[in-house]
Amino acid sequence: MRRRIAAVLALTGSALLCGTLIGCGPAGQQPSTDPPVPLPTPTETLDHGRLSQQGPPPFVVRYDSTELRIAAAGWCWNSGCADGIDLDPPSIGSPDDVLVFIPDFDLLTAVQVSGERYTCDSRTLDAKTEDLGGGWWRVTPQGPADDYTVDLFASQGGGDVLAPPGGSGDMFASLRWTTTADAPLPEPEASLVLVVNHDGEPDSYGLELSVANLAQTPAEYSATITVTAANGKSRTFEARPAEHCPGAGWLFFDEPDSEALAAARLGDFPFTYRVELVVDGATHVATAEYTGDEDGIDVPLEFEPALN
Repeated sequence: MRRRIAAVLALTGSALLCGTLIGCGPAGQQPSTDPPVPLPTPTETLDHGRLSQQGPPPFVVRYDSTELRIAAAGWCWNSGCADGIDLDPPSIGSPDDVLVFIPDFDLLTAVQVSGERYTCDSRTLDAKTEDLGGGWWRVTPQGPADDYTVDLFASQGGGDVLAPPGGSGDMFASLRWTTTADAPLPEPEASLVLVVNHDGEPDSYGLELSVANLAQTPAEYSATITVTAANGKSRTFEARPAEHCPGAGWLFFDEPDSEALAAARLGDFPFTYRVELVVDGATHVATAEYTGDEDGIDVPLEFEPALN
């Protein structure tokens, strides 16, 4: 969840804007490849954006009887990277789901955002993605009926370094999708970033406690965190909510960083976390462990009783 937010912020925060979509060079014409599930043969083929000659092939999106090819707004591919944002994403109307063809990548993530990004009323959700094989993916929206901007992230081999096709790489594009029927929200999820492993030693880059996919944004909420090092020394402190509004159904705490650093100095790995979250008067408790051996620095939290 935390990485997904960072990816969206990175792409939008460093945007280079030129025309409707970032990119130079002629529009791409990728041959159609039939999906492995029944779907009408496209009677209309649309192209959106302009491809860079150094960039990846477009996203191929199938819905109803339309094939839409979207040039990536941001990408890392072959010998370079480009960051951008689509000022006017194409609209696909209101299909129940779409198929996306990304033969040069092995992972697709879809993030749907309602309203204006990063406002109190905006809701950010992970759409459902299903690997159908042969480079094809099915994307199904979640959450309440609304007008969404859907950000598509395709990656391969980690997607964080420069490499030719067959190695690591990534690309990003957006489309507009109007859903007409309510769908279930994803399950609430939470994570905590506190202590990190810095060259084998406990350290901290600050506090981040996030909770997502709540049905409603609570009127009142608070969080108390207890950290215990391997030597048994512990520290308890109150987390402070972020000054910015993270959006509907989200809670985000990012202070005090000084307490996070003090927690890292308690002792050595592993560290045990206990988070007491009070939401509109109801208390939820989660415990977790950070060993320092994890791939990431964010630790998933499961609360009892469960959040909703």
